[in-house]
Amino acid sequence: MKLLSAGAALTVTGSCHRIEARGRRILVDCGLFQGGQLERLNAQPFPFEPSEIDAVLLTHGHLDHCGRLPLLVERGFRGPIHAIRATRAITEVILHDAAKLQQEDWDRGLRKAREKGRPEHGVEPPLYVPGDIPQTLALFRDVEFDRPVDLGAGVTATFRPAGHILGSAYLEIDTPDGRIVASGDLGNRESAIQEIAPLPRECDAVLIETTYADRDHRSLADTLEEFRRVITAGVESGGVVMIPSFALERAQVVLYHLNAMMRGGRIPRIDVFVDSPMAARMTTLYEQSANEFREPLAGELRAGRDPFEPPTLKFTVATEESKKLNELDCCAIVIAGSGMMTGGRILHHLRNQLHKPQASLVVVGYQAQGTLGRLLVDGAKRVRIYGTEIDVRASVHTINGLSAHADRDDLLRWLEGTGGARAYLIHGEPPVMESFARHLSGLGRAAVAVERGREYDLGA
Repeated sequence: MKLLSAGAALTVTGSCHRIEARGRRILVDCGLFQGGQLERLNAQPFPFEPSEIDAVLLTHGHLDHCGRLPLLVERGFRGPIHAIRATRAITEVILHDAAKLQQEDWDRGLRKAREKGRPEHGVEPPLYVPGDIPQTLALFRDVEFDRPVDLGAGVTATFRPAGHILGSAYLEIDTPDGRIVASGDLGNRESAIQEIAPLPRECDAVLIETTYADRDHRSLADTLEEFRRVITAGVESGGVVMIPSFALERAQVVLYHLNAMMRGGRIPRIDVFVDSPMAARMTTLYEQSANEFREPLAGELRAGRDPFEPPTLKFTVATEESKKLNELDCCAIVIAGSGMMTGGRILHHLRNQLHKPQASLVVVGYQAQGTLGRLLVDGAKRVRIYGTEIDVRASVHTINGLSAHADRDDLLRWLEGTGGARAYLIHGEPPVMESFARHLSGLGRAAVAVERGREYDLGA
């Protein structure tokens, strides 16, 4: 049993891990690198031959877990992509959106090159375009939670609920030589939406994400009180409250809490705009999936009530509707992507609002190194957006407890089910991995921080 990582190794994005057992080559996820210089890795060759991969096991539909699938197919992969049905639906939306944005960036780059008399061949081409997506989607095969999938040569994979986002799973890969567990992304036990992940079975090796492995999240109660105070202060200042949000999961969580707070009289009923076509589509998927959610949310959905719809909610899907939000002269909440502020409609709002002292920026998700979001969270006083230098006068707030990722206590609890298996640390930044490895060592468990492109013997 061997492991070779092609992403999310000493970083939190680009998840892609090849597991080899009994001659079967299985890929766990194939995600996009996001943030700064890391994005250059997307176009590089995989450290394996895509045509030799027998199957892909997709843990969930976040872009950093599915975003390189079209490249894998373009470079020769023809096997099945196994995923929970909701993950397939989410991935379809995510990939189409990613391809559309890349096409738009390319067209914009070519236009600017022509305007400035520069050679067009110097403009970085897209990794893939919308027309490339159907070939990838045709390879998807639906699987069900807790039902083993036969991968051949005595190897099976079982998808278990991960509690991270809709359709998310961790994997138990059984082989004649032992069991490997791969965490994917695990959920926060205090999520108001997702059920907590069940414990895995004992295994011989475990791949575990470490996004927040060096800290514990604030309690949900404290987090929501802070969120309420920040929103209330933003309303009182009279400016636009900007919430950059991942269209998948985080937007729905924010809408759920805004709805509860408004209907409960804990925050004023001001306009809420979801300025994201993708978030609108994802919210529809969430509204159709009561079976994956906790009570009382699941019960509300079954009863025909929409827990993701604040009384003042408006979706701005069309481009012209989005542009009109630039003319806002009164207080409103604007939820827009991308969550790390690396692209999307949030950039237009930041360009128009960051210089205003009455405006607020409320950060509710992880910000990778090298992203605009990370710069703002770290206190940057001046940033560049679409070529324009902008002074940051708006108030910037970070709400950490809404994370869909497990914290250290969650990860330790989940690891208890794996017995004493060696832990292979993935999906985290080096200082976080080092801290978690020391903690695990103190508990008597061997841990290895996985490096990209290096092969590991999981049976050692």
